Amino acid sequence: MGPDLRAAFVGTYPPRRCGIATFTRDLSDGMRAASDGLRSMVVAISDGDGPYAYPSEVEFQIRQGTKADYTRAAELINYSEVGLVSVQHEYGIFGGDDGAYILDLMSALQMPSLVTLHTVLKSPSESQRAIVRRMATEAAGLVVMSGVAADLLSRSYDVRGASVHVIPHGIPDMPPRDQERLKRRFGVSGRRMLLTFGLLGPNKGIETVLRGLPAAVAACPDLVYFVVGATHPAVIRRNGEAYRTSLELLAEKLGVRDHVIFRDQYVTTDELCSYLQAADIFVSPYLNEEQVTSGALSYAMGAGASVVSTPYWHAKELLADGRGCLFPFGDSLALSKTLVSLLNAPDELRRVRTTAYEFTRAFTWPRIGDTYLRVATEAIDNAPRAARRRKPPRATSLPDLRLDHLRRLTDDTGVVQHATYSVPARSSGYCVDDNARALIVALHADGISSSAETRQLLSTYLGFLHFAQTEDGGYRNFMSYDRSFPLASASAGESEDCVGRALWALGATVQLAIDEGQRRLAREMFDRALPRTSAFGPRGTALTILGAAGVVVADPNATAAAAALGEHTARLVSRYRQEATSDWRWFEPALTYDNALLPLALFRSYAVTGNGESLGVAREALGFLETICFHEDRLVLIGNAEWHRRGGTRSIVDEQPIDAAAFVLAFRAAFLATGENHYLRRMHQAFTWFLGANRLNAAVYDFATTGCRDGLGVATPNLNQGAESTICFLLSLIEMLALADEELDRAGRRLEFN
Repeated sequence: MGPDLRAAFVGTYPPRRCGIATFTRDLSDGMRAASDGLRSMVVAISDGDGPYAYPSEVEFQIRQGTKADYTRAAELINYSEVGLVSVQHEYGIFGGDDGAYILDLMSALQMPSLVTLHTVLKSPSESQRAIVRRMATEAAGLVVMSGVAADLLSRSYDVRGASVHVIPHGIPDMPPRDQERLKRRFGVSGRRMLLTFGLLGPNKGIETVLRGLPAAVAACPDLVYFVVGATHPAVIRRNGEAYRTSLELLAEKLGVRDHVIFRDQYVTTDELCSYLQAADIFVSPYLNEEQVTSGALSYAMGAGASVVSTPYWHAKELLADGRGCLFPFGDSLALSKTLVSLLNAPDELRRVRTTAYEFTRAFTWPRIGDTYLRVATEAIDNAPRAARRRKPPRATSLPDLRLDHLRRLTDDTGVVQHATYSVPARSSGYCVDDNARALIVALHADGISSSAETRQLLSTYLGFLHFAQTEDGGYRNFMSYDRSFPLASASAGESEDCVGRALWALGATVQLAIDEGQRRLAREMFDRALPRTSAFGPRGTALTILGAAGVVVADPNATAAAAALGEHTARLVSRYRQEATSDWRWFEPALTYDNALLPLALFRSYAVTGNGESLGVAREALGFLETICFHEDRLVLIGNAEWHRRGGTRSIVDEQPIDAAAFVLAFRAAFLATGENHYLRRMHQAFTWFLGANRLNAAVYDFATTGCRDGLGVATPNLNQGAESTICFLLSLIEMLALADEELDRAGRRLEFN
């Protein structure tokens, strides 16, 4: 390897509590143990549960959902005398759809990389498959941890050959220790001990073991079962400790509570080794066959525990030839019989333990580290292809998705309408329109990188819409800062825009929210408001189409939403047919505000229904807007001061961010519907209006405050940064980030076929 190689390790890292974090640290330590000349640095992936007090070897943190951090990390690595990059891949730890942001980092690296695949799926989605294939093109090699994973990589991803390496999951070196002494340490001296460890969640199959315990305890009264591990953070976020409580109640119901010890703790490696070496039998009761790697299983065998497992793929491979015992998925009776048989046959128990221990001597981290080093040597020797300089993705110029100013405008009621400069103007109160838009932003932000902050924003905005809705489905649009509705009538202040934007946001919630309760509430609110839209004009109709499309995508059997989608689409198309002429291809006799919203709705409708007439009208109308609003490659919006009436002179005074955002969304929808690159160019041009490519050559987005100015006047921008403007910028940026993911995916697909 040479005396002075520096390697960068990219993955989650302790003190973040996840198995890949431990793996990243142990792999780095193992490779350094195998070569005195290896120096290492770590690029840690952080999530919303941080901040984390990382050790000194962590030289950069990638915020999971911040796209620009990935290319910044690549730049740091490129200028840090790094000769090799080791990436730990799991779809869920990186930002973007299926973790696509990691491709930004890999495509910008200027040295060879090795990717360790911690998950290989039998039936990946098109996106998941494309990401792995793209990584196979970018990296010098892919590492999987089992033969079955290599076979799946070949069959399901069409990735095979000399660049694929099978290297087992590493384990600590655990010399035999006095088992009885360890049992005394855990308070179970003289008893026989079962163990399952790992982050607790429903997929673990703990219920199978609990249901098998009564029969096992009847035959072996001294038996005790340890369940060691904190509840998985994702389970905590969704349901708190309800799952752990259900297990405790099940043990009580089965009469074995005194034989089960739940240790709700995230154990250190040393503590884990002690538990494993104290156990007589390690039980691995996973419920899903498609498990190609189990670090827990490897650790247990390396500790010399006798393993009893369900026949998931990795277990079948490691426990073959008498190295452990298998029982059918979910079969508690078979499990109890296997446990009793082993526990009552001490010689067989010792044989299984010894066989497993000896088999895993090759898995200790120094040996695994040495194997990785040999693979790395080959990668560096063959580096010319992998180390070619690449042009960074265009998306690196996009601002970060930062919610600072949105948070500043948001209190525990909702988002305040206006701001004086960057300071919330609380006297302006709140409105349904802004909270509906903000809810859509929060949904997408939570999907990119879920955190306590995004979940709180989502709940706040949905709660505002719920409070503002009347029993008959209407909306009281304006609320004073004291949380009162100043107009006497229940529906006073209601407008088509207000109800329509609420429907759009509720449809998006039904489609995108992670929390089932939020989806159910949004669906109930949507259904209650939908009947009010039957006589809406063009914008209210378009907004209703957007909401209905979201509901139908989430639930194709939503008959009312599907009917509304069809009826409102037909109404908007009919309105176009009535108003449009050869020189005025539009729905109304004037261009006013939020114009591109109308073709956007028809493009979205086409994506769901496949109605060719709606696609044709959407293209004609958007093309007409282009002729009016684009001067060469620059967007000049219809001014809000006097609009643009057919046969009249267009206004340019008071250009609004809401209009620019509608263009960004409409052009992306047009591209998705047609595949025409022209729409991508227009989308980029529309977005750069926010960044200074506009009539005044003035930035509308404020990078310092992360707010958006309230438009362009005659000669200067409006310096106030209210909710509508800021939210419209965020919606536009989210669309641009999604487009960047798609561009990378298309680039990967082109590489596949070249």
